[in-house]
Amino acid sequence: MTSAVKIETETNRVLPREIFLKENLLHHHELNFTRRKISKGEILFSQGEQANGFYIVETGSIRSYRTSGSGEKQHTFKIYHPGNWVGIRDAAIGGNYLHHAVALVESTVLFVEEEELRRLLNSDSQFQNSVFRQVTIEAVESENKIYSLGTRQVHAKLSEFLLQLSESQDSEEDLPFTREIMASMIGVTTETLVRALADFKSRGWVEIDKRKIVIKNEEALLRLLD
Repeated sequence: MTSAVKIETETNRVLPREIFLKENLLHHHELNFTRRKISKGEILFSQGEQANGFYIVETGSIRSYRTSGSGEKQHTFKIYHPGNWVGIRDAAIGGNYLHHAVALVESTVLFVEEEELRRLLNSDSQFQNSVFRQVTIEAVESENKIYSLGTRQVHAKLSEFLLQLSESQDSEEDLPFTREIMASMIGVTTETLVRALADFKSRGWVEIDKRKIVIKNEEALLRLLD
């Protein structure tokens, strides 16, 4: 599943402004990082590995997930897009990564080692606030997802997922993941998801073309969340 990682080391670099602006970080950081080009299906890190740093997605998409005890079933937590930080919570707290992270498409990530993370946490108050914000966002997202999975019906779950997806990427881009992964993210079977998507399409709320889903009636999807 994995392949050789292409590595380009770049030290004392200022990260591209758009990477931080996406997360509302309004200033630059002098940062030592390693740029890694990874292939589709390549693992960034696995659950249980020592959290020796975190990643910033520069291009492509990364999926985080956990497996069942038997390893047969995967539960997707989040799809990370350019500008998102992967593994920051585990690296900041110390210890091990609590999930797996894999590239959905050919991607480029910037790896920041734990030592560099500690340096910035001890010397840059703005960076401290940035990390605190990232960890808080992850906690809120997790809480909202638990609530959604436990209380909302399938159509509302799917509507919420599609609206969040449209905010994080160009709605005209192909989805970087399968229907199976989408179903695992909203906590339903693949068959149930396909039926719900077909219903949305028949109502004219979405347009579906192979791996592309385009929202045509955002107001209708929003009404399902009330």
